[in-house]
Amino acid sequence: MGAGAGVALAGPWTLPEGQGLAIATLLGSQADHRFDAAGALGPMPRFRKSEIQVLAEYGITDRFTLRGRTEARALRFEDRPSADDTGLGFTEIGLRTRLLQRGPLVLSAEGNLRGAQARAVEGPGADGGFRFEAEARGLAGYGFQLRGRDAFAAGELAYRFRASRPDELRLDLTLGVRPVPRTLLLAQVFSTFAVMGEDGVPAGSDHKLQLSAVRDVTPAVSLQLGGFATVAARERLAERGLLLALWRRF
Repeated sequence: MGAGAGVALAGPWTLPEGQGLAIATLLGSQADHRFDAAGALGPMPRFRKSEIQVLAEYGITDRFTLRGRTEARALRFEDRPSADDTGLGFTEIGLRTRLLQRGPLVLSAEGNLRGAQARAVEGPGADGGFRFEAEARGLAGYGFQLRGRDAFAAGELAYRFRASRPDELRLDLTLGVRPVPRTLLLAQVFSTFAVMGEDGVPAGSDHKLQLSAVRDVTPAVSLQLGGFATVAARERLAERGLLLALWRRF
């Protein structure tokens, strides 16, 4: 399922020349607990976030895929109304290159440049201007049959350079299975590790689990519905939420 999974999910797979994929996602989440430095949960005032994300990818050639992503969000803090914020988050642009393809196995590399207004990164009280980040990402994917059904596994490891905050190491894992031809079930884990905090003190980490289903409405249009939750973390919110996405291939 190597090629099919790539067209459906992108990830490590590059898109065929002249073909594209756009995904618009609506997310809603909240948190009323927080993980402390030891990873223990404790109560906190309620936090809510609503977000719209738009991702677009286009195959420049069979080996090179251009990608872009942007987001708009609304943040609400129960105990700090002055910190509430609505506006654009990060916008990023990048390029994914297929390095190797051997049968169902594909290896790729990706570079991304991200930018956002300072207030979106550091809060409403931040000085004006933009904050930029750069990311280097390695990706691997493998297509296979699971009890006679198309399936794939993908892994991505990234290092994110952040000028105003601790750098991050990110690990994304995905397992996808098509129980029937028009439905794709996804189980995904998104892990983030802050490399080092201020004054050399180790910073936080979080691990999110996301489960979703993607239904092909037509050959060009799919709908995705799912949920996600922070299952383990240090110095992070115990966030949980739902997502609804529209996929459009062109």
